[in-house]
Amino acid sequence: MSKRKGTVSGVGKGKFSFFVQLDDDGFYFNTKFEPKCGIGDVVGIEFDKKADNRGNVKNIKVLEDSGSPKGVQERASSGGGGTGNYTADPNRQASIVFQSSRKDALVFITTLLAAEAFAVKGKADAKRVQLEELLDEITVKFFNDAMNPKDSDAFKNAGEIEEDAKEDEGETKSDEKSDEWNDEWED
Repeated sequence: MSKRKGTVSGVGKGKFSFFVQLDDDGFYFNTKFEPKCGIGDVVGIEFDKKADNRGNVKNIKVLEDSGSPKGVQERASSGGGGTGNYTADPNRQASIVFQSSRKDALVFITTLLAAEAFAVKGKADAKRVQLEELLDEITVKFFNDAMNPKDSDAFKNAGEIEEDAKEDEGETKSDEKSDEWNDEWED
């Protein structure tokens, strides 16, 4: 069995299996199951070599998550009738997340106002300015949490709650394979 570390340059689906390609090198790692990695992720792959340009995957471990969509991504046809790997435009993706964060912030503010959680004071213009500033502040927070979930307080607190629950049950969190993935990798 061989090991290889690299950056995912392609994830696709063939007639009988899925495949992952690293660093655009022409070597295809075949697997029966859809890979849980995406383009731009740095992964470690354990595989059995089957030919000069093919190997059967035994294990895939995401070592550095790029935040890209995972698995095979369908792309709109360009008239040829085929599909291929989808590469997300980071600016478009950020725009979508921002729009979603803005809508979530509006719903959140509406809920706070309905629950009378705070009062907006002053004349109409002053109220509008206060609400716009609050909307901008909450939108930025929601956007940052969505773009960097591991840095968000909610994510950190959820992890602490999960760890507390495991400790209460007498369990400890360990990853037996973690040291395995720190070995030297073939390039």
